[in-house]
Amino acid sequence: MPFYPELRITPEDDSKLRIKKRRTAENLKHLKIALSKHFSTSKGEQCNDPSSGKTIKLATWNIRKFGGIKPGGRDFEAMYYIAEIIAGFDIVAIQEVLANLEGIKRLKAILGPDWDHIASDVTDGDPGNGERMVFLYNRSQVQFTNIAGELTLKEGAKIRAAFGERIKLENGIELKLGRKDKKVYDAKLKTDSKGNTKLKSDLSIPLKDSTLQLPKGTSLVLTKNAIVESPEPGKIKLPSLVSGKNARLKLPENSFDDSLRQFARTPYIISFQAGWLKLNLCTVHIYYGAASGDKLMQRKSEIEQLTKALANKAEKEFILDDKTFLGVLGDFNIVGHDHPTMKALESNGFEINEKLKTIPGSNVERDKFYDQIAFWKPSRNLGYASLDIQAGNIFDFFEHIYTVEDKAIYEEEYEQEKKKKLTDKKFKDWRTYKMSDHLPMWVELRTDFGEAYLDAILSNQRKVRSIPPDKI
Repeated sequence: MPFYPELRITPEDDSKLRIKKRRTAENLKHLKIALSKHFSTSKGEQCNDPSSGKTIKLATWNIRKFGGIKPGGRDFEAMYYIAEIIAGFDIVAIQEVLANLEGIKRLKAILGPDWDHIASDVTDGDPGNGERMVFLYNRSQVQFTNIAGELTLKEGAKIRAAFGERIKLENGIELKLGRKDKKVYDAKLKTDSKGNTKLKSDLSIPLKDSTLQLPKGTSLVLTKNAIVESPEPGKIKLPSLVSGKNARLKLPENSFDDSLRQFARTPYIISFQAGWLKLNLCTVHIYYGAASGDKLMQRKSEIEQLTKALANKAEKEFILDDKTFLGVLGDFNIVGHDHPTMKALESNGFEINEKLKTIPGSNVERDKFYDQIAFWKPSRNLGYASLDIQAGNIFDFFEHIYTVEDKAIYEEEYEQEKKKKLTDKKFKDWRTYKMSDHLPMWVELRTDFGEAYLDAILSNQRKVRSIPPDKI
């Protein structure tokens, strides 16, 4: 249960702070009721069905640029609202956590001693954006079973980078353009502080009759079994044109830009147990880029490689424990229900429950399907255990806090932070930095299989007793 020490009103509080504390307290009470109603209506008739047994709620939430304390960042009001929402679940996978874990520590202080967290390291490189993957979990309901690791691709597997394979030389390249290459191309441009016109994004230009000057230190490599001309024993003679699959170029060290052969942000796998239910959970934040072109292909490639690698891991490793289910959850940056990015997720044995497929998008505007929860072969027979998803939904907190109607309440706070006038559009954006531009997605899973286990024992006993004496 959350604790609210910062809301205590003291004699030192000025009138504005007192108003803010009272408003936060009132909103927290309203949020509690809204969450309870949301969970009850999402579960429907099963809510009162005693056979459903004990359950846990598993959630994924991309909390926008979460971490650290800075002017204009999340104050106690926003942090209390975030903590109140998280407290409604038992395991929450959080994406977009910055390197500074101060925000997670503040959340845990509010959530109380029952809550703990496990965080990944920060993924190196610009595509990783200095982010961590974090699991927050309620230790009174869920046990971390001491297995955690990052998912990397095996030898030979790689992500199809948006820019393709590129040569990255320390001093650039020297390229003589042919007459057919000298033309005007469409490009996204920007101007720097010195008035220089620069490319805003990578530009790929097909080459025709150009000549490339190879850098110093480049070698020609002829591979084993290449057919060559030998003027005398132990010697070969090079022709004027070298081509074919047996001819290679060895470029200077660090010439190839292959930083995206792995995931932009490394997926993080954790093992949990809640009651009888064992879960291996992998949280992800898939490369975003653009919604079309090469960058979209990289996004799709990451999802495909993710499900392939996880399915391979499940077949080889997790199968040793045949009572464990594998789930993947997080921000997949999926474009739409029928889009190739969704089909990439629903491949290699991974399935999304129908309860989640029927709800609108997980972004604030509810028109994007970025966040998802999928399980590997969820209907497979594991004896007494099963993956029983009793409910699933998305909680739209902006229906209850920082609502559009609340804009006037926050005008003074916004103008003090930004030194600008607050408009309707600016308020809608500003509030996503207080809360998030993503909504938490969740599923409720049954954790009590004790009765099924006993039934399995009794079933086996009956089978033994039914064997004729002369056959024993």
